[in-house]
Amino acid sequence: MANIESQIVNFYESTLATLLASGATSTTVATAPTTNGTSVINASAGSPIYLVLDPDNSGNREVISVTSSSGTTLSTITRDLENRYSGTPPDHQIGTTIRLAVLAEHFEDMNDRLDAGLASLANAIETTDLGNGLQWTGSVAEVDINGATDGTAITVDGANDLLLLYDADAGVVKKVKSNQVGGGGISSGRALTLG
Repeated sequence: MANIESQIVNFYESTLATLLASGATSTTVATAPTTNGTSVINASAGSPIYLVLDPDNSGNREVISVTSSSGTTLSTITRDLENRYSGTPPDHQIGTTIRLAVLAEHFEDMNDRLDAGLASLANAIETTDLGNGLQWTGSVAEVDINGATDGTAITVDGANDLLLLYDADAGVVKKVKSNQVGGGGISSGRALTLG
């Protein structure tokens, strides 16, 4: 599938108002799909509607994708998404039930959008400087001490200000109060080297 956002609503069911012959790619339904019983949704190429024709008849059931619609007119239909009928779907008569159901195609679309989003997010992070002493190295964010904000003008509050300290013996990063380091805090003229 593609990176598209398929539409899904609760409890949409209608009937065909016109014959949908085997080779046809458009039809009309008795009532339009809606989000709440009154607000009509229309399909587009980037936001299709998946429907099931004759859903309660296993011998005639067909899953379709609608990529263009206006109200009750479904004008661009892709037939037989499951390939049950090897490209020759059955005729569906006037009055045949048509239902919007949760389908595998909805989940495929969500997975495709998630995959595309994760790839896009990773690219955005990789090409973005996180700033204030952080940089992205392709898989993790790292501290760049030379890129950190100049803190020479700050007043250190030894009881409350926190530092990150790499404990080389334990191999972990710890959060400590500044007065725990260097025997009583750090003055503006002292430097601390970790590692």
